[in-house]
Amino acid sequence: MDNRRKYIRISTVLPVEFCILDAAGKHITPWLQGFTHDIGKGGLCLLINDLWWGFWDKLKTKDSRLLLHINIPLKARIVTANAKVIWASQEKQKDFYRFAIGLQLSASEQDLNSLFSYALFHKFTPIALKSALAALLIFSTVFFVRAHMLTVENRSLVKNYVSILNRSSGLKEFIDEEAAKSASFEDAQKKISGKINSLNGTIKEYAASPDAKSGLIQEKINAAKKEIEILQKESSFLKTKQKEYDEASLGAKREFKDLEYTKSRESSKVIKGIYSWIKNRQDLLSGLVLSYEGDENLKKMSFTYDQALAAIAFVLFDDKERAEKIFDFYLKKVDKGEKIFNAYYTQGDCAEYVAHSGPNAWIGMAVLDYYKETGNKKYLPIAEEVSDFLFEMMDSEGGIKGGPTVEWYSTEHNLDAYAFFKSFYEVTKNEKYLKAAEKIKSWIFKYAYTSYGPPVNRGKGDSTIATDTYAWSVTAFGAEELLFLNMNPENILDFAVDNCSVTANFKRKEREICVKGFDFAKYRNVARGGVVSCEWTAQMVLSFEIMADYYSRKDAAKSKEYLNKSVFYSNELQKMLITSPSKIGIEDPCLPYASSADVDTGHGWRTPNGDRTGSLSSSAYFLIAYLGYNPLKGEYLNLSLKKIYETEPDKFASKTN
Repeated sequence: MDNRRKYIRISTVLPVEFCILDAAGKHITPWLQGFTHDIGKGGLCLLINDLWWGFWDKLKTKDSRLLLHINIPLKARIVTANAKVIWASQEKQKDFYRFAIGLQLSASEQDLNSLFSYALFHKFTPIALKSALAALLIFSTVFFVRAHMLTVENRSLVKNYVSILNRSSGLKEFIDEEAAKSASFEDAQKKISGKINSLNGTIKEYAASPDAKSGLIQEKINAAKKEIEILQKESSFLKTKQKEYDEASLGAKREFKDLEYTKSRESSKVIKGIYSWIKNRQDLLSGLVLSYEGDENLKKMSFTYDQALAAIAFVLFDDKERAEKIFDFYLKKVDKGEKIFNAYYTQGDCAEYVAHSGPNAWIGMAVLDYYKETGNKKYLPIAEEVSDFLFEMMDSEGGIKGGPTVEWYSTEHNLDAYAFFKSFYEVTKNEKYLKAAEKIKSWIFKYAYTSYGPPVNRGKGDSTIATDTYAWSVTAFGAEELLFLNMNPENILDFAVDNCSVTANFKRKEREICVKGFDFAKYRNVARGGVVSCEWTAQMVLSFEIMADYYSRKDAAKSKEYLNKSVFYSNELQKMLITSPSKIGIEDPCLPYASSADVDTGHGWRTPNGDRTGSLSSSAYFLIAYLGYNPLKGEYLNLSLKKIYETEPDKFASKTN
C-alpha cells in the first residue's frame, strides 16, 4: 500500500498495448489491451479486463517486466516505455474479472513529461473550463446588472434633467412676466408722481397769485387737490399690486435659483453621457463613428462632416487615440490616391462616391485642430490632399464650387474653405494658403453678403435663407473681421433670430413639449411649419458665445445679452435630449437631428426617420459649443457654457434676483 502512495496520481484514461517480457527482455505473450487508470510522475496504474489466468500468473509477481505502447490523443508519436510491476490486484465484476497493476515506468524524460503533462491537462482542463464558465456567468450577470442599472440611471438622468430645464424655463418666463408687470407699475407710479408734483406746483402758483382768495382760484385749487387725492389713491393701489407681484415672484426666484444649482450639478453628467454616446458608436476596426442611430436606412452610415466633428470632440475631451483612429482611416485613403468622399459605411466601404468641398474642408480643419493641440505631423498629408482638392475647385475669382461634378457655389462651403486655408497658413506659414483664404473672402464678400434683403445668401445667385450660413459667418470670420468687411455681425444674428427661430413641438416619451430653436431655413417659406434643427441651433449657440466673448472687452451689457441668448437656446436644445435607441448598451443620452422626423429641410434633403434617431452632428456640435471652442478658428473662447453650467450657475440667474 505504501508503494501506491508513492506517486502523485492523476486519474486519466488512455489506451495501452502491452506485452510481458522475460528476464532477457523477450516477449513471452502476445500484445494485450489495457487502459490507464492513474498516471503519476514516474508510474501509472494499468487496468485490464478479462485477462487470461495464465497471463495473470506472470503479472502478479513483483518485479515482472512489461513493454508498453501508450497512445496519447492528438500526438503523432506513441510513447514507448518499459515497466516494472510494483503491485497487483484483482476484482470480481458482474461478468468478468478486472485486474489492476501498479507499474514503475522507465522511458525517456521527454516521454514521461509528455505523458504526465497530458494527464495534468486532461484532469484540470474541465475544472478550468468550468471555472471559466462560472466566471463568465458571474461576469455576465454583473455586467447585465450593471448595464441595467446604468440604463435606468441614464433614463432617469435625462428625464429629470429635462424636467428641471422645463420647470426652470417656465419659472424664468413667469419671473420675467412678473418683473415686466412690476416695472410697468413702477413706471405708472413715476408718471403719477410727476403729475402730483406738477399739480402741487400749480397749487403753489394759484396760492401765490393776487387773486388767490377769489372763488374761481379756490375752485381750481380744490380741483387740483382732489385730483392729487385720486392720484395718490391710484399710486397706493399700484404700490400694493407691485408688492403682490414682487412677493409672488420671490418664491419663484428662490425655486429658480435652486433649480439652477441642481442643473449645474447634473449638467456634467449629461455632458459625460453625450460624449459616451459618441465614443460607443465608433467602429474599433475602421475608426469611423456611426452618424445616425435609430433610422434603419442610415444605420451603417458615417458621413465625413460628422467624422470631422467627432474627431474634434475626441481631441477636446483629451481622447486623441480615438481621433487618430478616424484620421488613420482617411490617411489610408489618401495614401492610396483616393478622393475623400462624403460618406462611408461604418466598416469602411464607400457609401457615396461623391466628393464635396465642405466635407473635405471640415476633415482638413479637424486634422489641423489636432495638429495645433498635439504637434503631431502624421496626418498633415490629409490636409495637403484637401488643399489640392479645394484648389481644383477654385475659380478665377476665388470661389470654391461644390465639387467636381457640380456647378453650384455654396456660401457654407466657401466659409469652410476660407477657415481651412486660414488655419493651414497658421500651421505652415505658407503664403499660398493665406492668399487662397483672402481670395475666398473676397468672393464671399462679393457674392454672399448683401446690403439689402437677407444679409447672407445661401450661395452664388441663390438668396435662399440657410441658418448655418449666418452662424458660420460669425464663427469663421469673428465679429471684428465682419465689421471690417462692413458686415454687422449683430444684424446677421438678429436676422437669423427674426427669420429662423421657431417654436416647435417635440414628442418625448413622457409627453409632448414645446421647444425653441432654429430652423434650417426661414420657416415661413416651408409648408411643414417650424422644425428645430439641433445641429444648427448648436451652431447659433456658439455664435452667441463668440459675440458675448467679443463684447466682454467692449460692452458688458451686450456681452451679457448674448451670453443669455446662448444659455437660453442651449437650455431649449437640451430639452430635446433622448436616450440612445440602441437595442444594446446603456442608453446614453444624445441629441436627435431635428424636432420632427422625415420632413423637408428646405435645402434638398429630409430629416432622418424615427422619432428617436440620435445624431452625431447634433451631439458633437453641442459639445463643441458647450466647451466654448471655435472649430473654424481652432481656438477656445474666454467664455463658455461649461463655466456657466458647472461653475457659475448664478451668473445669469442673478438677473432675476
